[in-house]
Amino acid sequence: MDHCVGWHGVLVILFSAGLWHCQEAEVSFPPIDLEIHNDSVNQRLVVKWDISKNVDESDMDVIFHIQVARSERLNIIADEYFQPDLSRSRVNFIWTWDSQLPLECDSHSVRIQSKVIGKVSTNWSQWSPWKTHAGENTYRAGTVIFPHERVVPVGSNVTFCCLPGRGQTVEEMLYGRNKMERDPGLGTDSFVISLQNVTATKSDGSNVICVIDGNTAAGTVLIVSSLPDEPKNFSCVSQDLKTLRCRWSPGAVLRGKVKANYVLHEWLSMKSHTCPRDHCDWPIQMNQQMYNFTMTTTNPLGERRINSIVYLQQRVLLQAPSSLMADQVGASFITLSWSLKVDYSSLQIHCQVDLHKNLVNMTSRGKRPAEIYRVSLSGLQPYTLYNLRVRCMAESSVAGWSNWSNIVVRTQEDAPTGALDVWRRIKDDGNGGRTVTLYWRPSPLFRANGNISHYNITFWPLDGTPVTREISVSGLNSSQITIGGQVYSISVTAHNKAGRSPPAQLWIPARAKSDIEQMTAERTYSKDGGITLTWHHIPNVHGYVVEWCPAPITPHCDLQWKKYNSTIQSDVIKSQTFRPGVRYEFRIYGTMKDGDRLLKKMTGYMAEMVSSVKPKLKISHIESRSILLDWSPYPTDESQEGFITGYNIYMKDTESDCNLDKADEYIQQGNFHFCRFYIGDPNKMQIPINNLKPNGKYKVAVVAITSAGETPAEFTQAHTPADTRAALHSIIVPIIAVSMLALVLIFIGCWKREWLKRIFFPDIPDPNKSKIFSLNGPKGTLNGNIVPISILEAQMVDVISIQEKRQQYENVYSEHQLHEMYTETQTKEGCRCVEDFNENYVPYDEKSLYPPINDPSIDSQPFLYLDFINQSYTGVLDDVHHATQGYRPQTNIAEAHPPYVMQSAMLQPRPDDNPVIHFNGPDYGSEPMSPTSVASTTFILVD
Repeated sequence: MDHCVGWHGVLVILFSAGLWHCQEAEVSFPPIDLEIHNDSVNQRLVVKWDISKNVDESDMDVIFHIQVARSERLNIIADEYFQPDLSRSRVNFIWTWDSQLPLECDSHSVRIQSKVIGKVSTNWSQWSPWKTHAGENTYRAGTVIFPHERVVPVGSNVTFCCLPGRGQTVEEMLYGRNKMERDPGLGTDSFVISLQNVTATKSDGSNVICVIDGNTAAGTVLIVSSLPDEPKNFSCVSQDLKTLRCRWSPGAVLRGKVKANYVLHEWLSMKSHTCPRDHCDWPIQMNQQMYNFTMTTTNPLGERRINSIVYLQQRVLLQAPSSLMADQVGASFITLSWSLKVDYSSLQIHCQVDLHKNLVNMTSRGKRPAEIYRVSLSGLQPYTLYNLRVRCMAESSVAGWSNWSNIVVRTQEDAPTGALDVWRRIKDDGNGGRTVTLYWRPSPLFRANGNISHYNITFWPLDGTPVTREISVSGLNSSQITIGGQVYSISVTAHNKAGRSPPAQLWIPARAKSDIEQMTAERTYSKDGGITLTWHHIPNVHGYVVEWCPAPITPHCDLQWKKYNSTIQSDVIKSQTFRPGVRYEFRIYGTMKDGDRLLKKMTGYMAEMVSSVKPKLKISHIESRSILLDWSPYPTDESQEGFITGYNIYMKDTESDCNLDKADEYIQQGNFHFCRFYIGDPNKMQIPINNLKPNGKYKVAVVAITSAGETPAEFTQAHTPADTRAALHSIIVPIIAVSMLALVLIFIGCWKREWLKRIFFPDIPDPNKSKIFSLNGPKGTLNGNIVPISILEAQMVDVISIQEKRQQYENVYSEHQLHEMYTETQTKEGCRCVEDFNENYVPYDEKSLYPPINDPSIDSQPFLYLDFINQSYTGVLDDVHHATQGYRPQTNIAEAHPPYVMQSAMLQPRPDDNPVIHFNGPDYGSEPMSPTSVASTTFILVD
């Protein structure tokens, strides 16, 4: 039982599965009649198919699974789902797919499966067989490139492929001049390049080239552009009520394959017109007042469109007035007439007349073409040329005004209005009369109102004399009349065909004093491009007049003047005729009851300049230490381009720097220093330059100074002569001085002869009176005798060699006696001269003045001479030095005894009256002396 139940369960399950499978088959609708089409322009596959059975739309929908494969290897490149709207159609399903790669570059295959979705869940149907669209890669004889002449918008991505011919291989592809890399990511065997975010090209595009075996095998053109601009400012107007002319701004110009096309479509009439680039004419339909337009502009990249509704009454733009003319013209009015040549009788017309920027308006009902529009203009100026313009518009229109129509009309003449502006210049003729030159010009209130034919001048004296004269002047603005010395009244009137002007009155005062006319002009200066004038207020003056000549350096004076009321005392005169460097003279007059009188003269420049006339320097006088410079005459009047304020004199020494004490300044220029002398008086044209050096070479220049600067310096050579007087003085004065000094010395010599003798030739002391030989030595005197003076004279003595005399000395004196003598001399004032003297002194033999050294008398008194020296000599180190150099004779006896050497000793007084012995003379102590040498000793004793 259990076994049967088990089998029964298995059968139920199998039956249920079979039933489910049958139901699934019943609800499956596999696609049939699959078709593929190629939209090569858009690189698009169009897939069409159908299904085998109808689907109950109330219960279920169908969804399709579509796959796209590329190349013979069927590389799946797209896997998409598509659910159609069954409410529209249940047959002929269409699905499109855009390919990045041109469809010609490779074969593309499509297959589809379906699935019903509804209340019952179902599975996908079986896939339909692959449907293949073959590319150009299998059927070609030569190299081709796809796509051909592609047009894309800016910023697009574009893919090109190159298909080589049989047996060929693509080497590279070029875009413009750039080599492009192959794109391997598209699942194709073709040589493919991808251009990303392309930029705009020229109107004829850029080349894409396929290179095979080093040569161009195929090529195409890529045009990158943009959609045409949307038309702007679209508007339509009608001038003749027959045609609407619509205009718009088309935007950027596109040429070639991307050129924009314009189509105007009107929806009420359902008509379209192809139009030029920026305008289109649309015929007006009778009884149609509204027009609904759509303007469409297209090119291969797309289209733009705008809509506009036009109401005819608001879009009427009237034609410009024609046949404009002046029907009537008077001195103060004009009547204009014109026509419009279009039937505007259904419109209200508004017109404007432009009268010298003053608009005159008129409104009337529109007229037929043959009818005339008129307007009258009044309040015009006589004999005035008017340039008139007229335009019109429909009051209901928003299209604006018509164009202007022009006409030129002159009004008729009328009598002049306003008086002339009159001025004068007076000149005495020297015979009691005066010549008055009258000048006149239109005043601000004067109007000629026509052609002035002539001027009448009437003048008469105001002293009661009934004499009136009148003259007529034509074609001029000045005239001369002759009057007497009294006060005169003058009247000037202007005349034309219609009448004359009011008279302009002028009073000529009685003859003025000559010194007033010759008053000195005051200097004035420029300001703000003009010349400043000032004057003082004068009581009882009704006004002021300033006159000047605009060209003072020319013979003709086109007199100019300006009038002021009595409250003004200054002004800056400006004129287009003023020129820099020209001196202008201004005369200021005061207007009084008996005429205008000169108050002041002023002169000045609009702008001063450096004088063009340089001073011509000459050296009128020259001396050894001064020169006289002269540059007269030099003009300082109105011929100069500026006021001469002074002069600078520059001077330099050609051999050294200038260094004159009275120079105002020292200026360095190059390697030289100039001396500058300033002269502040422009009328001083002569100056001396002093303190120069004789026989000097100088360069000197004089320049004139204005406020604009100095004239160029031209240097003149100046050579001062030598100063002979100074040379004579330099010789004579020293001679005279020396002579006077000699005379003074001679006089002093005679006067002080005895004193000079004592100074230069002192008396020789008498040895007999001297105490030098009476001095007591340590061992007594020299036998109590005084040496007679005769023995002090120079005598011949023998000089014995030191060695021999020392030996003799040692024979006579014992060693103890010599030591005692030496010690005694050392204790007296520390003098060592005795020791030195002992070394050099040689005692005399019997032929000498003194006894020989071995005389017995010496025993009682040892060597008197040494004792004398010890008692009397006091010396210094120099004296000791000289004493040690040997015996120095005072008297040279070398001529008598040439073989011998002499030494001398001189005694000179000390301040304490003790005699001092000085030894002088050359040092011969080292020279050997023979035993027979002779010497002479002279003693001079000075108290």
